Amino acid sequence: MIQKKTAAPLKKSSPSKLFVLDTNVLMHDPTSLFRFEEHDLFIPICTLEELDANKKGMTEVARNARQASRFLDELVTATANTDLSQGMPLDKRSNGAATGRIYLQTDTVTTPLPGNLASGKADNQIIGVALHQSKVNPKRHVILVSKDINMRIKARAIGLAAEDYFNDKV
Repeated sequence: MIQKKTAAPLKKSSPSKLFVLDTNVLMHDPTSLFRFEEHDLFIPICTLEELDANKKGMTEVARNARQASRFLDELVTATANTDLSQGMPLDKRSNGAATGRIYLQTDTVTTPLPGNLASGKADNQIIGVALHQSKVNPKRHVILVSKDINMRIKARAIGLAAEDYFNDKV
């Protein structure tokens, strides 16, 4: 990544965290995309597929899935002239509340899942993406965020940081 040099570069005290979002976080709170302050977000392809599968109907979950998809579409559309693998800034869309970037999975995950996790399950695929991100970003603290208790337990069992999502705090 090429960075522009400025007269007085801003130094962060520590690298921002990278939060990998499970689908249920976005279906619980579509505005969660804008609630992680200076930290970056990573959206696995599996999360997008699950959002798509849950957007039909008139339930609150379906409405939230549609709204999360609209937010993501706005971010992608606003970043149409750049490489999506470099992430999309969240500051304009969040009115400065979120200063991190959001990344969509653009590459194939090459980190194998531990043998005790079935590869066909969506939750395990998302865990695999988070595990892959922790391997390719060794200097960053990668955290899986999910409302699913068992998914968080599985993530922790394989040494991956996992947290619940609450609207009022990260």
